[in-house]
Amino acid sequence: ILIESITVEGVIMNTVPLQLNRQDLFTCPIYRGNDTSWLSLDKQVDPIINDLKKENQKKLKSGKINNLPNSYHSHNLWAEKPFKPFIEYVMQQMWNILSWQGYSLENKRPLLQECWVQEFPEEGGFHDIHIHGNNHMSGFYFLQCGNKTSQPSFHDPRPGKVMTDLDQKDMKTITSASSIVNYNVNPGDFIFFNSYMPHSYSHYKSDGKNKFRFIHFNMAAVTDPGSINNVEDKN
Repeated sequence: ILIESITVEGVIMNTVPLQLNRQDLFTCPIYRGNDTSWLSLDKQVDPIINDLKKENQKKLKSGKINNLPNSYHSHNLWAEKPFKPFIEYVMQQMWNILSWQGYSLENKRPLLQECWVQEFPEEGGFHDIHIHGNNHMSGFYFLQCGNKTSQPSFHDPRPGKVMTDLDQKDMKTITSASSIVNYNVNPGDFIFFNSYMPHSYSHYKSDGKNKFRFIHFNMAAVTDPGSINNVEDKN
């Protein structure tokens, strides 16, 4: 790539830049797509979220909790019949991505460890930065959202860079110096990413019209039990 010479006052620098070949190593890919055919699941989610709201309001009034949760968080949905085709779909996508990335999946099987729906309370919701341990791929599917709602943010997973970082020239432009990337999302959007990627959600207090609701899922590539033979053949 062509490197522009940058002069520094009081420092002698070579005005002819060295021509360098650039190779990006240890990249952190984010995969995005849209499929509105799964938005029909939103109706299946309504009673689940409504029950969570009633349950938490009851706890708040009785004094069992002092504040509403930062998000209404459902039970695992993998056993729910209406969600099984969706679960099979996202597992296949994540399995494909791991293969594309160069991982050997021989003698491995996909195991969906979590799949739940979340909605931020109208009083305000958010998620602090976190990862999903003991998983390999994670993802979101957005049911209700918009330009005025919360948005997912991804953070640089490299601790060495975080500890020695410099200020960026332009926070609005994604460059090698970026430490956080925010995404605007629409209903029907998918985001897939490796589970080691730190991520968060910005605080959102509903205006009464725009809800923020999404399905979250995590998958691990585990050893296929059928490929293990612990019995010694003495014959």
